[in-house]
Amino acid sequence: MIHLRIDPALRLGIGKGDEAGAGQSRLSRLENEVLGTEDGLKALENALTRSNDALMKRKKEQRLILDVDSTEDPAHGKQEHVAFNGHFGKNCFHPLFAFTSDGDCLRAKLRPGNVHSADGVVSFHDLIVKRYRARFVLFWLRGDAAFARPEVYEYCEGERMTYFIRLPANAVLNRLIDPYLTRPVGRPPKSGIQIRLVYLRYQAQTWDRERRVVAKIEWHDGELFPRIGFTVTNSKLRAGKVGKGYNGRGDVENRIKEGKNTLRWDKTSCRRFAANEAGLLTGVLAYNLLHMLRQFYLVGEGVKRSMEWLIKRLIKVGAKIAHQGRRWYVHVASAFPLARYYQTVFG
Repeated sequence: MIHLRIDPALRLGIGKGDEAGAGQSRLSRLENEVLGTEDGLKALENALTRSNDALMKRKKEQRLILDVDSTEDPAHGKQEHVAFNGHFGKNCFHPLFAFTSDGDCLRAKLRPGNVHSADGVVSFHDLIVKRYRARFVLFWLRGDAAFARPEVYEYCEGERMTYFIRLPANAVLNRLIDPYLTRPVGRPPKSGIQIRLVYLRYQAQTWDRERRVVAKIEWHDGELFPRIGFTVTNSKLRAGKVGKGYNGRGDVENRIKEGKNTLRWDKTSCRRFAANEAGLLTGVLAYNLLHMLRQFYLVGEGVKRSMEWLIKRLIKVGAKIAHQGRRWYVHVASAFPLARYYQTVFG
């Protein structure tokens, strides 16, 4: 940390010029005493909202797809609000995230470790829906079985949102699909998977009405019993498109893994809960910045670049720093193979 304080590139990046950068103690005070306060958290949330506003303005779609998911954030100390979570089987925090289908993180919230996955999800999404209601015509909400709650369905129906939510199996649903469990005749396709989609009308005891449920029955080559999944939805799409609509949410798990593995969203080692939430929001801001570069500037790529690729090739780049008079110069090798990316971003 001592050497980083006087590193020319870092001092240039944070606008310190000839002055030394902050040491570890000052950075800790920033996280705990400035950002980890009510005003600091509000400022971070406002910064995240403004960054998302800039991203949303560049969207050409008329439909906003929101993917909601939670994850475990393991803790190894006595941090405030750390608790044992029976589902994950560990002491942890239990943060909640909302992403767009393009991978933009619209909101993030750190929560105590022992709350349910769907705890506070309605109010969590309500701010997003109200903010962008005038910008988008259609809203979709996708979630896994942890979010199969009546209050979620009722909220979406009241806000004219289309939802695709995984529904856990139960005895009633299994009885409804029993007539469709005969293996299809004929040779299986090359994939080895035979699929049947069935529309059901189903009402759980806690629901105020019947809702549409799509059952997906898959027979895999070499397996005796089929794999069965249920999706509850208020969409009027055909059963096949309902399945595709729900399956698209799988990418949100990759985005969360990317944030945790590359940007250390799970580095919540401060004693105070608010300071840990500030660290999470700071990491989400960094994620959105890198994702914006990947989404709008790395065009024409054969593959979707990872955050790690961006950091290693566009940020951790060897260069010579020179200071002459009142100006700083960053000299990158003329043969640098990725120079075109810099020209695209800064040109």
